[in-house]
Amino acid sequence: MIRKSSLLVGLLTATALIAAACTPGTGPAPQNWKVSPTSIKVIDGEDNDTGDEPYVIQLGFRSKLGTPKSSIVQISSQCRTSQLPAIDAGIDGTTVAIPAGGADVVFPGVQNLDIGDVILGTAPLEIFGSLSFVAERDAIFNTCALTDAFDQLLVPLLTDALDLLIANSPVPPTQEALVALLTDNIGSVLSGVLSFIGTILEGLGNPDDIVGVAAQILLPTSGAFAGLIDAGLAIGGVFQPGLETGILPIDSTGLKIRIGNLQPSSTTFTLENPGIATYEYTSSVRGL
Repeated sequence: MIRKSSLLVGLLTATALIAAACTPGTGPAPQNWKVSPTSIKVIDGEDNDTGDEPYVIQLGFRSKLGTPKSSIVQISSQCRTSQLPAIDAGIDGTTVAIPAGGADVVFPGVQNLDIGDVILGTAPLEIFGSLSFVAERDAIFNTCALTDAFDQLLVPLLTDALDLLIANSPVPPTQEALVALLTDNIGSVLSGVLSFIGTILEGLGNPDDIVGVAAQILLPTSGAFAGLIDAGLAIGGVFQPGLETGILPIDSTGLKIRIGNLQPSSTTFTLENPGIATYEYTSSVRGL
């Protein structure tokens, strides 16, 4: 009898904790978020005799776990917003500020879920992210060939990949499953995207040079769930000692991946294309 009573008390306590960590009805109130390129510091420029013209093309994506065809990919570029840097603006050692709205991606209606929301299914769990392509302007200044190629070829490719990986995934949203999904799969998908980019560049002839790609995987979590994700990523080896920003050490791909909870942040990525240039790219994430 004592064991049964203890078990009942434990179950009631767990149920109460889960209920307390969720929002009744349709889940937490939605909020808009924005990922903005902030600046590019030229460490070792391509045009050492004069200066570089660094700029950003950014893809933003979101996908609901276990909800088929829910993946959405958007593109924003300093070229299309006519906010490219001045000629020779980026001499070595110079930080080139990116104008507000130059290549932002906005995620409207985001619900940051607690663990109870996930377990009780009060709202779907989404995975958000951005791919920031940091480029050096070489092409004729009145064209956006690289941006157009990414829009026409890369956007649909990434949409299909996210649908396959996340939207169609039967993986339950547990701490361990999320870590495995992120570390085992997303890195591979993004690396594959980079390989495809090589084909795009060949087809363009002499496009702008891509110095590197900064990827951010953002999980809309709150409360206890945010803590569980942080702990799970640490256990999964995503966060190594000294890597407080959560940037994965992936070599030889030109890709840096940061994984973390969707919350206000500023992250600096060191991007290097051997023989071309080395930049420090800073990105900010904030709620609107």
